[in-house]
Amino acid sequence: MSDKRSILMIDDVILNHATARSVLEEEYELYEATSGEEAFEILKTIQPDLILLDIVMPDMNGIEVLKKLKSIPAYRNIPVIFLTADTSPEAEVEGFQLGIVDYITKPFVPMVMKKRIETQIELSLYKKDLEKRVEKKIEEMEQMYDLVTVSFAGLVESRDGVTGVHLKNTSIYYSAFISHLKTLSRYKEYLPPSVVRKACRCAPLHDVGKIAIKDAVLQKPASLSSEEFDNMKLHSVIGGELFDYLEERIPDKEFAHIASQIAKSHHERWDGKGYPYGLKGEEIPLLARIMAIVDVYDAMTSKRPYKEPISHEKSMAFIASGSGTQFDPDLVNEFLNIGNVIKECLETKEQMIEKKQYFSMKEHME
Repeated sequence: MSDKRSILMIDDVILNHATARSVLEEEYELYEATSGEEAFEILKTIQPDLILLDIVMPDMNGIEVLKKLKSIPAYRNIPVIFLTADTSPEAEVEGFQLGIVDYITKPFVPMVMKKRIETQIELSLYKKDLEKRVEKKIEEMEQMYDLVTVSFAGLVESRDGVTGVHLKNTSIYYSAFISHLKTLSRYKEYLPPSVVRKACRCAPLHDVGKIAIKDAVLQKPASLSSEEFDNMKLHSVIGGELFDYLEERIPDKEFAHIASQIAKSHHERWDGKGYPYGLKGEEIPLLARIMAIVDVYDAMTSKRPYKEPISHEKSMAFIASGSGTQFDPDLVNEFLNIGNVIKECLETKEQMIEKKQYFSMKEHME
């Protein structure tokens, strides 16, 4: 296999190919196409380091070929140099607007042609290397965030085993639910990939404020008194304020903002009768409205010191009954639509939790 850099030349004039071949073939692996259609057939088998593209061609001209290249993810980052005898500013501007990296004018000047190609390939390779380094660094940061957030569940679990398991369970249901919502046209605008990724990471942090609640309240194996319940309600405020504090001090402000929204508002109700601020309808952040549903679903389907778990079917019926009062009615409809997915998560949650490898204080306390 040749270790030469590869170039695909697309030009309908055979003489131009011969000229380019005489200049380039000693240093580069040169592939040749005389039409756009032929070029796309070649691209099915190779990934060139650079494309030389004639502007004026029959059937599919250079502009059309370039637009098609940029519309296909596998090809859009290949640097393209226009080959043209048209040196007008208008043609040059149009080319750069569409994404070319340079022009080579005809007739070819060998030294100029080689230098322009060499420069653009070097720039492309440098860009690819830089992108790989950035991707690696982002991946390392993502892994760090994952470890920190899932470990919070383990820390809360040291205070209250029920809450620790609840944080893990809800993160599973939350991920399944938001993964469905992001595919729907009415939610796409509000759930871009970066928001979905960070919201899923923030899900196990929604009850982190409980770490500051009194043991007598947090660990009580029975229903809470009115006073105790008022104390428990503070966990939403405490969790939200923790992330508001972090938002002012960490680089990833979007992460802290999302975590704050979910922690602070997941006990608000659609009808305005929730806590801590009595927000109503769409005043409640979407990411918190999503959490409100999965939070209740897990509470109902899980065993507690004071109750046995309720079946998936009865839990879904309860959530349906809260549509328009406790919960966002549109979200309830979508949650019911993926009931089979949620049920599968319920049945396999232990394996999924084990796969996530949450940190647990229990290992050090037994």
